[in-house]
Amino acid sequence: MSAFRALLTVAIASTMSCAVFSTGDAFSRRRVRPIDGLERLQVSLPGVLEVREDHRIGSYDALLIPPATLSYKRGSPPLTPPAKRAFLSLLRESMIDATRAAAIPVEQAPGPCVMTIDLRVSGLNLELTDRADQLVELTLVMQFRDSMSGMPLLRYATDNRVPNPNRGVTQDQQIRKGLRRIVAEMNIAGAFRATGYADDTINPGCKGTLAARGRAAVPGR
Repeated sequence: MSAFRALLTVAIASTMSCAVFSTGDAFSRRRVRPIDGLERLQVSLPGVLEVREDHRIGSYDALLIPPATLSYKRGSPPLTPPAKRAFLSLLRESMIDATRAAAIPVEQAPGPCVMTIDLRVSGLNLELTDRADQLVELTLVMQFRDSMSGMPLLRYATDNRVPNPNRGVTQDQQIRKGLRRIVAEMNIAGAFRATGYADDTINPGCKGTLAARGRAAVPGR
């Protein structure tokens, strides 16, 4: 196990940029429960989507993205501190890059038209003795909340696995391939569309930048 942990450390620290192979929503439904006034939506997306009925997500003009956090499945060996820092830093940076690519401003402090995105890796499991076909398991949770009040608006969680490599592919290569997929396979645009955010009533004092981006992304709007 020590050799694999060292290999995983190198892979995460050097190559993690987007996402892990998603397993769909069956696994997630056992882990995430509706709380904080959020209601589960039935959507054709992998994972679990929970939304506040009066969210007005489309009102927001910018996003605040704090450092990501991580917790382990009980019994899993931990990452080394440098690997953990690199893993969480690259996860946050990938979200910042995706936000800026969508022409949505990223703020450094809370504001009345700013929405916070909390990124959390939950149940990271590096020791899959009961799942010989898997290398790594984790749940990625993104919670969107009002940056001023902290009120939760949307929670989206997916469970992800990196399978063991086929013949001719090393563990290192397989981990690199899997870790290049974590945010890209988590369909944030699809989750937002499911809330109807493009047609939200805009809060006073806000421009409704997210709603405008949502309308622009749909042909004919």
